[in-house]
Amino acid sequence: MSGNRVMVKILAILFMLTVSLQSFAQIRMEAPPQPKKITSEEEKARQQTRWMNKNLDLELEQYMKVNNINLTYAKKADSLEKYADKRTKSDYLAKLKASKEADLRQILTPEQYKMYVAHKEKPTTQKKSPFASDY
Repeated sequence: MSGNRVMVKILAILFMLTVSLQSFAQIRMEAPPQPKKITSEEEKARQQTRWMNKNLDLELEQYMKVNNINLTYAKKADSLEKYADKRTKSDYLAKLKASKEADLRQILTPEQYKMYVAHKEKPTTQKKSPFASDY
């Protein structure tokens, strides 16, 4: 009798092991969720925030606010794709830029803002964001 009990226990253990391996294999076969698509505008905003943090010596609170502003305005600019009229786009972008500059001016110190404007107005030889360098 004890031989049968040992055999039953071994079979029960093997059965449980098989079931657990099968469920583990099913979990592994599921496709991972697709990552959120990052737009080029969002990446430019992140680059700009990194540049500002590195070169303007932002405080933590400033960094958080600047990052939020850069991403918010990048998303707004990215939403312009639905506008077909170039004039509408350029008018809207000009308003966005002015609004963003006003928001940044409130967060940055006068010296930081001067450095930001000076860097932004530097001529670029490439068709990249003026913030894409120095990382």
